[in-house]
Amino acid sequence: MSQSVVTIRLNGTPYQIGCGVGEEEHVARLGSEVEDILQQLVSSVGQIGEARLLAMVALILADKASETSAPETLVSETTAPGTSAGTSESAVAAMDNDAAKRAEDIAADALESAAAKINALAAMLSADGRPAS
Repeated sequence: MSQSVVTIRLNGTPYQIGCGVGEEEHVARLGSEVEDILQQLVSSVGQIGEARLLAMVALILADKASETSAPETLVSETTAPGTSAGTSESAVAAMDNDAAKRAEDIAADALESAAAKINALAAMLSADGRPAS
């Protein structure tokens, strides 16, 4: 099995990450997403240590993942009772639009929740420099 290596930078530190051939761009995008969240934290709480910052990023990403519904749920919620495989194209398009709107709303809610939690963590850390027990 072949493997590629992608170098990502988190908080100025390069990390070499192994991945499958063809997955390099995806891994680089994920690294960029983590770096974006990390830099938002640094802006809020400062340089409080790489391990703590990365732990906070992991918690934020886990929180986003736990609050986001599965796409199958969105599709089943938008399917009207009694519809069959013969549903017209316009009805399917309307269901797709409803599902897309719900997905956007869920994503917006998750981002707002994550931002509120980042602000709460920043306030807690700036108050005494360490997490509450």
